[in-house]
Amino acid sequence: MEEMRRLFPACVTEAKDKDGKVRLAVDFDLLRQELSDHLIEVQQERYQLNWPGKRQALLSANQPIRKTLRPCEEESVNFETTQNLFIEGDNLDALKLLAETYFGKVKVIYIDPPYNTGKDFIYKDNFAISKKEWRKISGEQSEKGRLVANPDSGGRFHSNWLSMMYPRLKLARNLLAQNGAIFISIDDHEQHNLRKLMDEIFGTPNFVAQFVWWSKYTIANNAKEVSRQHEFVFCYTKNIDEFQIGLLPRSEKMNAAYKNYDNDERGPYKLTPLHAIGGSAKDYTLTFPNGVKWKCPKGRSPSYSEKQLLELYRDNRIWFGKNNELQPNKKTFLSEVKQGKTAGSILHFKDVGSTHEANEDIAKLVGKGMFSNPKPVRLVEHLLRLTTGKESGEMVLDFFAGSCTTAHAVMKLNQEDGGNRRFIMVQLPEKCPPNSEAFKAGFKTIADIGKERIRRAATQLNDKSEESDNGFRVLKIDASNFKDCRLLPNEYKQETLIDMADNLLPNRNPLDLLFEAMLILGIDLTLPIRTQTIQNKQVFFIADNQAIACFDKGLTEDLAKVLATYKPQRAVFRDGSFASDAARTNMDQLFQQLSPATHITII
Repeated sequence: MEEMRRLFPACVTEAKDKDGKVRLAVDFDLLRQELSDHLIEVQQERYQLNWPGKRQALLSANQPIRKTLRPCEEESVNFETTQNLFIEGDNLDALKLLAETYFGKVKVIYIDPPYNTGKDFIYKDNFAISKKEWRKISGEQSEKGRLVANPDSGGRFHSNWLSMMYPRLKLARNLLAQNGAIFISIDDHEQHNLRKLMDEIFGTPNFVAQFVWWSKYTIANNAKEVSRQHEFVFCYTKNIDEFQIGLLPRSEKMNAAYKNYDNDERGPYKLTPLHAIGGSAKDYTLTFPNGVKWKCPKGRSPSYSEKQLLELYRDNRIWFGKNNELQPNKKTFLSEVKQGKTAGSILHFKDVGSTHEANEDIAKLVGKGMFSNPKPVRLVEHLLRLTTGKESGEMVLDFFAGSCTTAHAVMKLNQEDGGNRRFIMVQLPEKCPPNSEAFKAGFKTIADIGKERIRRAATQLNDKSEESDNGFRVLKIDASNFKDCRLLPNEYKQETLIDMADNLLPNRNPLDLLFEAMLILGIDLTLPIRTQTIQNKQVFFIADNQAIACFDKGLTEDLAKVLATYKPQRAVFRDGSFASDAARTNMDQLFQQLSPATHITII
């Protein structure tokens, strides 16, 4: 049962046994749905969060897609060397495309999804699998209007929002490392449903905290009922047994309390009374070995037992004044306290910024009035301090990227502590309304705002150290580079066969093929890429010899001999690129002789 809870938290529920007692049980119907790519209709009473469309939402997480990520060098910054990604497209598609490569590799996810206030737009997902709809899902046909209004007067107000969030959160969980964490900003409208949804997907034991962000420091006098000055940030982990939250930096004010010093090699210390306010501990009078008598003041309670106080005395942790003339106090040495402070569940705007500050963050970079409820850089930076280290190159994902506050926070924190955290931003190219401030400023889509915000934030930070990486590689979700050859026998025609002799879609280039190959093989999309011309062919090198690829036509045995000398871990070629069938066959044999460890893939 514990293993089931770890692998499929949603499938472990409460149910009655044959004796009528409520115990943990496996929801086998839901487990079958988890493992299925088609809809399973069942109904049984159990304790769970349910809504119209839930099983269809789960189905959408399992549905395959025929899409890829196409690189866009002209919109990227330091395309060949950066380890950051900006993915433009539907985040549900993006999470599916990233599943193979980044399974269990993301340390932190932060998202600020639509709050479902009745005015927000949500994603409209496809659940039907008719041939016409499948072509839309697979990318064979474009689909307009991925965002739809969700008015609170509608009968599916909560159901639509839950159906949107459910598959995305399930796929996101797969990307998290075992010791990783996900943070989700939310307000009062859906926080109760989100908590239940997260309990189901991540498991109740993996709940870490529900932070309350004091986001506004003024009261709105025109508020209809109560002026809401707070929002929430939920935090869950993949595996609570492996998760450890970090400490926040100690302030100079905190350390200033340790101002006392004697000859003890443990260094400076602060003094605290030996008693507590109130309490019911038994009072006593203790005579220390130096002759000093101590009795707890009236109305107070001893903080330590007689045995504990004598142990503290022997360890030079009791202070009596220079001549034993003062009330004894306990010494607490700075060298022995945590080198940081424990995080609290209240996030004060003085410490992590406010909504007003967030608007100023964006206004300074791209302009005013572009987002209605942005998050301040300091808020996300605070969450990253709790969950990431500066030396391990940990990955941070935001699949509701918006203005890309998360990317800004990653770069800023890296600059402050010399870290090498990386980011993946995902944003739908939602069009900016013609009358919006963003459109007037020259931005066509929300994605364009996010990309420009990252560029300008990097310039603002002005971090020119060799270790810093403030670039990003733009990848856009599109239909697969290859034609879909899966037709029924009666759908094949002579012209169809001729058309499929070359299975590559028009206007696709070798770099497009390279990234689809990286997705197929699960190769990290942030690895450095360089190109080299060998025998008049364009050859890609991924992280030097981790992989090489060539998709030009006319590949020969002579080229194979040269490529084999690099002894790559992987070699990738296109099926229609070989000069002849013999060249295709000899390619395998030459690599087997000259570089037997190389794994060859033909796409």
